[in-house]
Amino acid sequence: MEVTEAIEEEMGDERKRFARLAENKSATRAVSSHQLFQTPEPLADRLAGMFETFGRVLEPSAGLGRLYRAVRKRSDCHVTMVEQSAECCGELYRMTEGDGNARLIQGDFLAQAVDCLGLFDVVIMNPPFKMGTDCKHVLHALQFVCTGGRLVSLCANGPKQRAKLKPIATEWIDLPAGSFKSEGTGVATAIVVFQR
Repeated sequence: MEVTEAIEEEMGDERKRFARLAENKSATRAVSSHQLFQTPEPLADRLAGMFETFGRVLEPSAGLGRLYRAVRKRSDCHVTMVEQSAECCGELYRMTEGDGNARLIQGDFLAQAVDCLGLFDVVIMNPPFKMGTDCKHVLHALQFVCTGGRLVSLCANGPKQRAKLKPIATEWIDLPAGSFKSEGTGVATAIVVFQR
């Protein structure tokens, strides 16, 4: 009888948890996309904290919106997100529903042009790293930064990135080993900053 009562009490607690998970908004959702390594939340907060003001914000390769959420903690500024993955865009659309200052564009960021997107005060990004793609994304993103604006990006901390980005950057910050361990990769990373 005691065992049964103990199990009943334990199941009562679990029943509440399962009821919360059964609600559509609180259920965990699994999303998979090529080269999707989300910015760890503490690192996203650090990147967003590198701006004194926001103005118009661009987040290329927005993934599942961790940088968007970090910016939103600080400002209700206008944020334009570009994301190629349809599955990620579905999640971003749900996340930004009702946010009149959020704009979502589904497409390849490298195919975007200034005459369509415009110029931005802030570009904050975590581009795909594979085979030096991060260099292409960062260099392409520089054309969207207005005079007085700032670009802060993560990148792989490899010889290609150091050769192409470090010489033209305003600041280069080596991140500690394992900065992306929580996201399933041990790639060495850095923060690269460009001030216009």
